Amino acid sequence: MRLFLTLLICFGLTVLGRAQNFKYNSQPKGVELPVQNVLQMEQDTLGRMWFSTPMGIYYSDGIETFPLPDSILKEFNYRISIHKDENGIIWLYNSNGLPKLVKGGYGSWEFVDLPVKFNEKFSSGISLFSMGKGHETQYFLDTKYQLIAWDSSNKVIFELDRNFEKEGQLGSILIFRGEILLFFEKGVFALSGDELISKELEGISLPSSPFLVKWNEAQKMYYFLGREYLAEGKNPLIPEKILDKNFSEQEYSSLDFYDLFFDQDAIFYHFNSQLFKFSEKYKYPLMIDLRGELRVYAIHKGMIDREGILWVGTSRGLVNFHSLVFQNYGIGQGDLLAEEVTAIGNLGNGEYLYGFNNGIQKYSRLAVETIYRDPFPDGNPTQRIVNFNNDGQGTVWFSSNWGGVGKYNIQSGKINLIQPPPGVNISFVKVEGDSLIITGPGNIYISSIHSPSSKIYDHDIREEVSALLNNRIFYMRKAGKLSDGRIVVMKASQTSNEKSFHENDRMLVSDGYDFLELEPNRILFATESGLKILEDGEMKPFRIDGQSISRPVYALLKDSYERLWAGTDDGVFLIENNTLNHFNEKNGLIGNEINRGALLEASQGRIMIGTLKGISLFFSGENYNSNGSPSVIYHSIVLDGERLNPDEELEFPYEKNSFEVDYSAIGFNQTKDLWVYYRLNPENDWSIIKDPKSTALYFTNLPYGNYQLELKASYEGENFSKTVTSAPFSIQKPIYLQTWFILLWVLFLIALGILISTFFRQFQRVGVLKSAFDQKSKEKQIAEVQFKNVWTSSKDGLMLTIDGRKIVTVNPSFAQIVKMEVSELENTQVIDLFSYPEYFTKYISSFLKRVLKRKYEGFTYESTVPWKSGDLEMEVFSILIQENFEGKNLILSVFRDVSSKKAIEQKLRDAKDKAEQANRYKTSMLSNISHEIRTPLNGILGGTEHIMMMRKDDAELISQLDIILQSGERLLNTITSLLDIAKIEANKMNVMYTQVDINSYLATIVTPLKNLALRKGLVLKTSFLKSPFIGKIDKRFIEMILNNLISNAIKYTDQGEIKLTVDKRKNNMILSIEDSGVGMSEEFLRKAFQPFEQESTGNQRLYEGTGLGLNITKNLVTLLNGEISIQSSKDTGTTVTLEIPLPD
Repeated sequence: MRLFLTLLICFGLTVLGRAQNFKYNSQPKGVELPVQNVLQMEQDTLGRMWFSTPMGIYYSDGIETFPLPDSILKEFNYRISIHKDENGIIWLYNSNGLPKLVKGGYGSWEFVDLPVKFNEKFSSGISLFSMGKGHETQYFLDTKYQLIAWDSSNKVIFELDRNFEKEGQLGSILIFRGEILLFFEKGVFALSGDELISKELEGISLPSSPFLVKWNEAQKMYYFLGREYLAEGKNPLIPEKILDKNFSEQEYSSLDFYDLFFDQDAIFYHFNSQLFKFSEKYKYPLMIDLRGELRVYAIHKGMIDREGILWVGTSRGLVNFHSLVFQNYGIGQGDLLAEEVTAIGNLGNGEYLYGFNNGIQKYSRLAVETIYRDPFPDGNPTQRIVNFNNDGQGTVWFSSNWGGVGKYNIQSGKINLIQPPPGVNISFVKVEGDSLIITGPGNIYISSIHSPSSKIYDHDIREEVSALLNNRIFYMRKAGKLSDGRIVVMKASQTSNEKSFHENDRMLVSDGYDFLELEPNRILFATESGLKILEDGEMKPFRIDGQSISRPVYALLKDSYERLWAGTDDGVFLIENNTLNHFNEKNGLIGNEINRGALLEASQGRIMIGTLKGISLFFSGENYNSNGSPSVIYHSIVLDGERLNPDEELEFPYEKNSFEVDYSAIGFNQTKDLWVYYRLNPENDWSIIKDPKSTALYFTNLPYGNYQLELKASYEGENFSKTVTSAPFSIQKPIYLQTWFILLWVLFLIALGILISTFFRQFQRVGVLKSAFDQKSKEKQIAEVQFKNVWTSSKDGLMLTIDGRKIVTVNPSFAQIVKMEVSELENTQVIDLFSYPEYFTKYISSFLKRVLKRKYEGFTYESTVPWKSGDLEMEVFSILIQENFEGKNLILSVFRDVSSKKAIEQKLRDAKDKAEQANRYKTSMLSNISHEIRTPLNGILGGTEHIMMMRKDDAELISQLDIILQSGERLLNTITSLLDIAKIEANKMNVMYTQVDINSYLATIVTPLKNLALRKGLVLKTSFLKSPFIGKIDKRFIEMILNNLISNAIKYTDQGEIKLTVDKRKNNMILSIEDSGVGMSEEFLRKAFQPFEQESTGNQRLYEGTGLGLNITKNLVTLLNGEISIQSSKDTGTTVTLEIPLPD
């Protein structure tokens, strides 16, 4: 019945209900919370979402979810609430007990100690409020016993005791005409000094005092939210009109959950109720109903984030909405005859026909009525209703597949099926004036709406269609008429290269499903390959501002607002104001595939859309549709595990040319994938990461040079964020390209040349001095040998040229590169070495200029060189050796083949990417599986505990429920262990050191384990061999390690004691866990650290467990650079020793 009432609302009829069903995401992007119960939500200035749950505070950047640091969490004894002030600062505070405040949220936290003596009574409700920005910010803390206000410098403005019985709960605070107004549960008060002065509301009488009063700038109006009502007024003390009332549900909790927020001209509100939306556009407030699937009767919190996404937190889970444009109904949400709606027909006067595979239903003001039911069994749609057509004369015609043509008499309500000729099924029926066009896969019948039923199949124009198609008949889907009187026939396409349409003066036959005549000689066609238009005798894609629809299109509609609709296999496309909008299951539609007879305009421009999964109703006046952009934040470069200053211009040695970049790309829109773009230089193309699973970028083996990282994000190339940049940074040249090394090389060559020249002149002048000549000749030979060794042994190709054009000489390595002999190369032209001379001509002039400009410094470049022997990726270094060598420039060029290096680097990158992707897939799969298991499991455990509390006197039931509870907890522990292993293998378990008093911290870990041991009749002793000492440890890892090892010792020990010994040797922490349990065999010790290993297996297992504890412990110890060893033997006990370094 709910669907019937809702349909009446949609079309402006008299109604009794107002609940609406909209598509929502029950697993918001990047949000993984440990519990379903979400109490509060806030969004910080970076765009991250913060959540308050019974298990603590968590925040998400849309990719990962992070817990509150342990150092902050341990300071709170009760449930933590969240508040964001107008400066964007996140405040956390105790919601019960005694007040405790901390602020921050952007990498650091600060505890706020007010110079106030708090009332020591336990408070069951603490609230924090703020007003103003910057230095004008004021904060108000209400404990039910005290009201305290302070400014941005933590200076207390006032402190007063208050009477909770008289005033009740504080709901909101605002400033009006310089006066601070406080809205309490039992009245409105003004602050005068340190006194509360009662204020009387004027205007209309309200059912009770308002909890919340807020100003809406868009409406220029104050809105009042109280128990069971919403009102408005231009003055916060003068309500003028009640907008809604009696919407609260029966109270199931002692706490009140309420809020009031705005989006443009819409007011969202709830008070122990579902979330409601009020707008002047609609007669009735809109209830966003979550009772159906979540089974919640009152939400905890609602909000709209900066992207326009609507979030709702409840006791049964967190959901978000990307759109309220579509109201949806499927088989589980109303009285539909079946899930798939195949056709929709308009009877007029707000009455409609809905066609299904198995029958027809009529929706009217009075009832939902099944007027025809297929006599064949379900699942055999022989009489599928394909379309309806109202002839305007009291009859609705419809096609019914093998059932033939149907007639529905609007006045009498009777249905008549006219059976088709044998072997013929009907796929479409169309009324054109008095003409009736009936289409079957192989036949088209032309008749009149006034013809007797026995005559409507008499005139078949099959032969005429066949003649136009060269005596071929393909599967025909629909037929109708154009404004020029020609018949249009839609058929299935045969081959991709066949002409898509054929026409003459009587007929037009085209491939596709549907057609829409925009104007004479301009016809839209819905085809298998997209939306096409036929104009000027040419069929071509229909483009809207450069975009087109390339998916199969099944149905077309032009509504009364001149908007075009195209139903496809991926939702509907709306063409409006030369803009293409796409709607599918991701952004609100109930199903993706639209049936070709189920696209219809109803009253007030609302569109009815039938899909395989139900029906969607489009609200033309609804403007809530998320369309924001993601945000990108650059954090820092991480080098060797150290985060570097993001604002400092950095310079790295060439050996440190691989590093990680930490960033955030924050976005929660799930209608399209998030894309992250990055590049290191403005002249480079953007690299794109689609749907990133981590917030780190990795750069390896960067060449030397100057860089500046640029980052931006989008949703599949739309809605771009702002581009952010890092501080400039650079990578130094390698040693062999640094100036001092080049100068040393040049000096060596010059010295060698001088030496050779000197020997030659001495030989000419003093040829007769044989002994001297012999000595010098020997030295010359030594120098020549040394030069020759350098020249011939170099793996790089060396070439001496004159002005870069004529080769003086080359070394063997260069000759090998070009696959020629050294003797063939000497005194030849450089241009002859290339496979096409244009390469040399193009670069020689700029090459010579750069050499002369840099002179003795030289320069390096990389290029694909087209040698005649084959193209090679080369790194080329060139330097001027001598300016006046035979009147020209002598140039040394060093050639290095980097083709193999680049190929290896690419293979390494590809292998790394594949490994990371595989690991991400595995981690994602485990996370998804764990979520899907943990959600019902938490429900089972919670329900079991609740029943045990309610039926605690039923001993037999309690014993059975205790088995369920223990089994569930064991399964939950197994899932947690699997997730821990997945995180370790995916390198998501980062070591985070905290300086602590180690003895004190270990004592706090062991305390609950002592209770566990006592319940089994064991004694857990702790021995600290060193006086208290301070050290840096990862608290989370140490706690997991000790929990695993001591829990194992308790499990496998039946009597006696367990001893934990703590010592410090040099700079290492030594932990030893000794028990007197069953011990391990020597064979099992060799595989004790392997996952899923247990000594007792199969039906003879003596102890429960997953066999993952020691494997997780071993991995955690390895991450801490520590060592673990086990000494054990059967029936004598086990000793596990850990040695963990303590960093300085």
